[in-house]
Amino acid sequence: MLIFGKNPEKHLPQNDVSFAHFNGNEISDELIDKKTLTGRIQDISEQLMVVIKDNTLTPSVIKVLKREDKEEYPMIIMRESIVNSLVHRNYAISGSKIRVFMYDDKIEFRSPGRLPNTVTVNKMKIGVSYSRNPFVVKYMENMRYIDHLGRGVPMNRLYWNKVKSLYLLFTNHTPHKQNDSIVEIKRMMRRS
Repeated sequence: MLIFGKNPEKHLPQNDVSFAHFNGNEISDELIDKKTLTGRIQDISEQLMVVIKDNTLTPSVIKVLKREDKEEYPMIIMRESIVNSLVHRNYAISGSKIRVFMYDDKIEFRSPGRLPNTVTVNKMKIGVSYSRNPFVVKYMENMRYIDHLGRGVPMNRLYWNKVKSLYLLFTNHTPHKQNDSIVEIKRMMRRS
């Protein structure tokens, strides 16, 4: 259903992804944009990247004769976070969907399900991975969305180390939702 089905949300409503953009740093702040993304897993990943790009600014500066665009969020990190949230979520948890919250200072990817088995945040940082959804992982690997080597988080951390103003935060739960895994990505530059 997630891969080949027509309208998989009819049979798997937890497959939807909710996106919300807030004017501030709290979930209680004014809502700027809200989208519910449905469809096959590969379609949702493409839609979510477009929604995130549409909701981010691309400021620029003039360097000598040419304009240089700056990213609020590195798209390589967004791609990894989008695909990981879709591939590794716990689809057995009904009544809960992936939620992507954009605030003034960060984006949060909230994915239903704790980290599987013996995987910990520290183990992920060194490349340990586990396929909760092996068929979905294999399909997304065949479609070239992932390489299934456990290198996504280490590559993201390497990128963050090059850009000193950024950091990633991985948590396995929050006070609000004990079964969510969260990736928090801080904005590269402040909005004025």
